[in-house]
Amino acid sequence: MNFEGIIPVIQCQNIEKTLDFYQQAFRYIIINKTENDTGLQWAYIKSDNTYLMLQKSINSAESALIDKIILHYYTSDVTAQHQFMAARGFNVGDMEDTAYYIRQFYIKDPEGNKIAVGQDLKNKQS
Repeated sequence: MNFEGIIPVIQCQNIEKTLDFYQQAFRYIIINKTENDTGLQWAYIKSDNTYLMLQKSINSAESALIDKIILHYYTSDVTAQHQFMAARGFNVGDMEDTAYYIRQFYIKDPEGNKIAVGQDLKNKQS
């Protein structure tokens, strides 16, 4: 038996703002969504080969758990991604090279989730 992937579910206090962030910063598109009288409740989104689900939080206690996860995105050109996001006005962290051969930077989404955006330097295509 093999795992075919993982789809994180992010609990959101402000799902619309968080959705906009992922659409603007990472070019996600909506695959499916659920809305009711109070607005967007859930969104299934995709960018290239990555998927996320955004779920509107029912209570603030759920949000207290969010800072315990870090999402890691890997790209073939981390410098270009850093420049793209900075040019769009996102508060991106400084680029750093790790001891495990990843060049990365950090950014937070509107819910306070920490996101590492990196590139594998060992397997970098030249």
